[in-house]
Amino acid sequence: ESGDLRVSLTDGTVLEASTVVVGIGAVPNDGWLKSSGLVIDDGLVCDEYCRAVTSENVYAVGDVSRWFHRGRGGDVRMEHWTNAVDQAACVAHNITHSHDLRSYEPVEYVWSDQYDWKIQVAGRTTGLGDHVIVGDPLKDNRFAALYTEGEQQLSGAAIVNWPRALIECRRALLAGSNLESLQKKLEALTNPPNIVGTPP
Repeated sequence: ESGDLRVSLTDGTVLEASTVVVGIGAVPNDGWLKSSGLVIDDGLVCDEYCRAVTSENVYAVGDVSRWFHRGRGGDVRMEHWTNAVDQAACVAHNITHSHDLRSYEPVEYVWSDQYDWKIQVAGRTTGLGDHVIVGDPLKDNRFAALYTEGEQQLSGAAIVNWPRALIECRRALLAGSNLESLQKKLEALTNPPNIVGTPP
């Protein structure tokens, strides 16, 4: 609406905002591969070792790679340079150690600096489960949004200006922790105990 930012949710709720960040995604540049005989479907389709499914001598890295992620039980494609770097290390190992192949199963991670906000996202934040906010975005500009899939299983987190929370979230995702345990840990970080002799 003119002069105001409002977000209308599917349940009819209207949220007022001073800033809105829109992520629209990207389309992989895979047109040049269409006549290669390789399987192309929203990127070059690969197995869990990042090899093209129709050719064990072809590997893919980065935005164009759509590989089978065993931890997620399906194909994924990640659009961030941190993934390309990590995936390249896995592919280099698999090319040079064909007798000891490693599956590529990263915890997704992206980040962006937007003025005085450092936004970091780990895992998947697009699930159909619940989400909770830890911290007060209006009070100190530092908070974490935690996301679930299914029965309170932690699936991802979006973190603003809180590096320690990112460390805890990535650990929790790697360990397969549930939402409640991570939420309690982060809430303890927002309200640390006051030790006698130290300022509050």
